[in-house]
Amino acid sequence: MSGPPAPSGLQSAGSIALALVRHVLPLVPFYFLGGNTTSYLLLTAFDLALGLILVVGTTRDQKDPTTVDPRAALLVSRITATLVLSLFFGMVATILLIPLGMPAFIFGSAAGVDWIALLSRSGFWLSAGGMMLAAGIRAQRSFESVTTVGELGTSPKAAPVVGYLAADRRNSKAAYAAQVTLIGTYVALCYLLSTFGPRAVFILPALYAALLVFYDARPDLVQRIFPDLWREGKVPVSKNVTRSAQRAKRRGVR
Repeated sequence: MSGPPAPSGLQSAGSIALALVRHVLPLVPFYFLGGNTTSYLLLTAFDLALGLILVVGTTRDQKDPTTVDPRAALLVSRITATLVLSLFFGMVATILLIPLGMPAFIFGSAAGVDWIALLSRSGFWLSAGGMMLAAGIRAQRSFESVTTVGELGTSPKAAPVVGYLAADRRNSKAAYAAQVTLIGTYVALCYLLSTFGPRAVFILPALYAALLVFYDARPDLVQRIFPDLWREGKVPVSKNVTRSAQRAKRRGVR
């Protein structure tokens, strides 16, 4: 058997559409709700947290099932699994938001933001909910793409493994390293917005959203841009994130 393949080129239209939705939603308060910079930064940090969870949650393991009960293929089951994944991802992302969103909290406090007013806006929560749903759909689609619908009572390991598990883990490390890179650029974005103001760097949030979509749409090109980040052991995955995302994956798809 040959070695595991490299990441594929352009991702599917569905995956790109979900990435577009998730990465564009934080722009809504910035461009259409009075240029609220703090809302944008918080939602972007939440987006990055969801990205970390997606990387771990969609990485396969030897213990993962390859065959599912036919009832799991019913529309109501798939919708339920998606909603459960969305809610669980949202809860874990909220925890990760505390460290990831610290630049936004610092910027907002220095600017005298009314946190109660900000968090009481329906647009803020609708954007966050849409991002959670997009992440849940993405995770469910990923699970369905690597499992086979079996018969009632069939062993969850009856079907052969789809693709290469080794390739999944290697690509997972690549995607995780990409998220770490994006978090670094997010901190730089927070600094620019807080130093020069939203009007001076008005186009930067849109460019950052385009960068996020590019990372999701062409993972193969991302590895070529930052090849050293994907060497073995360069960017270890957080054990807490791993355990939470794996629990979400197992609970949501059953």
